[in-house]
Amino acid sequence: MINKNILIVDDDDNMREAMKETVSRLGINVDTAENGRIGFEKATKKVYDLIISDMRMPDIDGRSMFDMLKSTGIKTPVCFVTAYGSVTGAVEALKVGAYDYILKPFSPEVIEELIRRTFELSDNESGEKEKQSEDNNKKGTVYKSAYMEHVFSLAKDVAGSEATVLITGESGTGKEVLARFIHENSGHAKGPFIAVNCAAIPENLIESELFGYEKGAFTGAVNKKIGKFEAADGGTILLDEIGEIPLHLQAKLLRVLQEKEVERLGALKPAKINTRVLATTNRNLKAMSEEGTFREDLYYRLNVISMELPPLRDRKEDVADLSSFFIKKYSEINKKPVKPLSEDALKALQSYEWPGNVRELEHTIERAVVLSKTPEITSKDLFLHGITIAGFKSSPKEEVKQVIKDTVHEEKSEKEVKNSSSDENKVDNAVGRTIADVEQELILKTLQDVAGNRTKAAEILGITVRTLRNKLNEYRDAGIDVEEYLK
Repeated sequence: MINKNILIVDDDDNMREAMKETVSRLGINVDTAENGRIGFEKATKKVYDLIISDMRMPDIDGRSMFDMLKSTGIKTPVCFVTAYGSVTGAVEALKVGAYDYILKPFSPEVIEELIRRTFELSDNESGEKEKQSEDNNKKGTVYKSAYMEHVFSLAKDVAGSEATVLITGESGTGKEVLARFIHENSGHAKGPFIAVNCAAIPENLIESELFGYEKGAFTGAVNKKIGKFEAADGGTILLDEIGEIPLHLQAKLLRVLQEKEVERLGALKPAKINTRVLATTNRNLKAMSEEGTFREDLYYRLNVISMELPPLRDRKEDVADLSSFFIKKYSEINKKPVKPLSEDALKALQSYEWPGNVRELEHTIERAVVLSKTPEITSKDLFLHGITIAGFKSSPKEEVKQVIKDTVHEEKSEKEVKNSSSDENKVDNAVGRTIADVEQELILKTLQDVAGNRTKAAEILGITVRTLRNKLNEYRDAGIDVEEYLK
């Protein structure tokens, strides 16, 4: 992400500075403006790769600034930051050319993901790639294995159709990357690509998020809201973790797929849409339909074309190229020299089983790039079996706090860390154990302490509910009886 310029426009001093700090950590040049007028002036004098702007500001607001930029021919992607009640305006802006929007409140990870996705898409659209091997040199499309060659060849054929595609595979195999590939090679490529993580939306909000509502549809509905399906009109909607959709909403989703129309809550008639639907899951939907936890008719409607991504342990020939790609990526982000892998490091990577798949490999390489102090990345820099406490010189208490901090990617004070511990989980007991072990015990013990309240547990742990759900699914897949902690 080197040589990228971002402009942040927000009248809230604290919010503006917090976003600047988050973006700057990625090695990106950041300018700020305290209102839409100053933001417009800066954007007309300097070329920016992305503008992140608050929607509501005094004098000239974000939407007005966006319209002014369009009128002058400036095509810089603009992402709006908006409160939940004002999301309709942001969606309307999407329909006339805005790049994306994010909802307040949000975590630093949301901004980081927005930036990475934006610049990856910009690179894809820049025309700099001259041949297929360079096309493959993007995140998630780096492969040599015959199976992955077959997957992406099939994806190109599928992209030209309007068929619904169900992408399956373990967590971390790159299902969303494949979905984006299908979108970018389809007739909907010029339209929006909207990914909805069904596991991350609270059950009481998912219907309004997907289908929208009319003003006055229920108490608190003071404005009309356009749902994700309508926002994706002309483009593609990705229903990520489709198996998490509540059973009582599956009939309504089935109608959308069959009739190509959505009905907002409180609407008198449905609205026609031209939205391509892709879905992903790491769960066995067929088995769920047999158990009665997923509608059988919806399963077959989604499964018009099924594509399964193999785990990384079944395509070890891709590990070397993926590693090289991630080394280059994170060397640029962290402003470090690009180092080669030593022979012993490559051998270790290729012999490891990768339970977390490509996502785990990416995190492993990122850690190695940051920690390596030699001219090449060695096997010692990889910490494939976790960073054990015994490998550090600091005191056990400080080591465990660092493990927790690295694991949840959340800054926590010493007081918060102590409060999230218990007598049974004393930090001294972590000596010689891996991050994964400490993390699992901490998560499950916290759930037990709050009587299975996932929202409260996520708050105590300093992670999102989505992250917590994904961790619990990983533990279930590993044969751990998670349910006893959720009672």
